[in-house]
Amino acid sequence: MLGKCKKRKPLAALLFSLLLFFSLSTSAFGFGSGSNGPDVFAVQGMLKSMGYFSGEISGYYGPETVQGVKTFQKAHGLPVTGAVDDKTLQSILWAYGNLKIPKTPAPAPVPNPAPNPPPAAELSPEEQQMVDLLNQERKQEGLAPLTVDPGLSKTAKLKSQDMVDRNYFSHDSPTYGSPFDMMKQFGISYSTAGENIACNQGVEAAEKALMESPGHRANILSKEFTHIGIGIVDGGSCGKMFTQQFIGK
Repeated sequence: MLGKCKKRKPLAALLFSLLLFFSLSTSAFGFGSGSNGPDVFAVQGMLKSMGYFSGEISGYYGPETVQGVKTFQKAHGLPVTGAVDDKTLQSILWAYGNLKIPKTPAPAPVPNPAPNPPPAAELSPEEQQMVDLLNQERKQEGLAPLTVDPGLSKTAKLKSQDMVDRNYFSHDSPTYGSPFDMMKQFGISYSTAGENIACNQGVEAAEKALMESPGHRANILSKEFTHIGIGIVDGGSCGKMFTQQFIGK
C-alpha cells in the first residue's frame, strides 16, 4: 500500500503513519460492490486481519467483501451499507491501526553493533522489467529515472518474502516494523523515503494497478526520490507479492 514519503520531522512521521494504511486521500469518495484494484485489496487485508472478512484477498469487491464491510459497520455503529465511504474508511483505519500484531522478538544486541547494509541483490528479470516500466512512466513526465540501489532491493525482497511467509499485506511488518524501521535496521540512509506494495499475478498488471492508485502513483512520480529497490516474490493469494521501496539522498 502506499504512503507518499517520510521526512525526518515528527509531524510528517505522524501524518505518514496514517497514510500508510491506504493509498487514497480521505476526501469524499466511496466504492463498493463490483470495484476492483489495490485499494479494495488493502481494505480486504485490513478486515481479514481484524476477523471481519473470511474470503480470499483478491482485490475484487464481491459479495463476501460486502458482507465483511456490513459486519464491520454494524459492529462499529455505522450505517450498514456494505460500501466503503469516508466514515467507514476512517473507522477501518482506526481499528486496524489499533490492532496489536505480535512482532518477532529481536535478537540479543551484539556489543558495539555496527549496522551494515544487506548484501547486494541482483535483480531478477521480473524485477528489472518493473524498474524499466516505472522509469518509462517517469520519462513520460519529464522526470529523471530512478537508480537501482542494491541494498534497497534486498530489503524490498525481504519485505515481499515476509508478507508471503507470514500471510499479511501491510506496510507495517510483524518482523521488521515500518519501512523506515527496516531501512534503519539495515543501515540504509536517506533524506526522504516511501514504499509501495502490491499483490498481483504479473509485473505489467501490478505496475498498471499502482499507477491507477493516487498514493502509489505519487511515489512513483515523486521528484524527491532518486533511488529504488524492487522485490518480487512468488506466493500470496494473488500469485506474486511486490514491494517497491524509494529513497531520496
